[in-house]
Amino acid sequence: MQLTPNYRLRKPDGTDPVDVQDLNDNMDVLDAEVAKKAEKTGAATDMVVAFKQEEKREQLESGEKLSLSLGKIKKWFADLKKVAFSGDYADLTGKPAIPAGGIADASKIIDDIDDIAANTQAGYMAGALALKKVNSDLAGYKFGTTSDGKPGYIMPGGADTVIPFKSHTIFDASVSVGSSDASSVTVPLTKYYPNYSKITAANIFVKYKNGTLMGYAKTGGSSFSSVLGLSYNNSTGNLTISNAGNNTAGGFYYYRGSTQVFTICIVP
Repeated sequence: MQLTPNYRLRKPDGTDPVDVQDLNDNMDVLDAEVAKKAEKTGAATDMVVAFKQEEKREQLESGEKLSLSLGKIKKWFADLKKVAFSGDYADLTGKPAIPAGGIADASKIIDDIDDIAANTQAGYMAGALALKKVNSDLAGYKFGTTSDGKPGYIMPGGADTVIPFKSHTIFDASVSVGSSDASSVTVPLTKYYPNYSKITAANIFVKYKNGTLMGYAKTGGSSFSSVLGLSYNNSTGNLTISNAGNNTAGGFYYYRGSTQVFTICIVP
């Protein structure tokens, strides 16, 4: 009597009598073992597979053993860790850096008129080129708002100081007259007008406020009363006022040693 190596089925030798019970026992073993095997195209609902996690991540391949495939899958899940089960990107470690705002390449940002005009997408060109034409016609002037929220403009080539849209600026300036005869006094516009370097004498008009010589005067006396003479240095901001129209030699003779107030009007 011989036994098969796997299921130990009885195999009688050629001279052994055949025992029907041995045959029945063999059939019972085969039936039990066959029931454990999944059909090639059947369901494997109750199949139990023994497998272990693979050491490195590898692609699944067609035709490989189920135990090998499951070992590969377990390796992927193990490496993904928490994010594999939460589905949350925040749980993933070693994430690539993403710049603020989601812009991966700052050089690709369209942030000025030239960038927009260079875009050939239909619908962009007409409006963008029209806007570029307007910007060109402004000759470098820009628009903005002052610190107190008033609209204004910025002159080309200078500091980014916003000059409010105004027809004129009026302020009073106090000046001390010397104790001796004086032919002129100097008003430092740096104290009163922040954009002193942006104007010339042609923009400045002056009159006395508490003196006897009244009436606005302009450089050269062509537009208003010429009782006051003006000269202006826009580098230093010094406005020189002379009282050439006074009959007393010395100009400000009547106001020696006093503080005089001038009303100054600046028309941009």
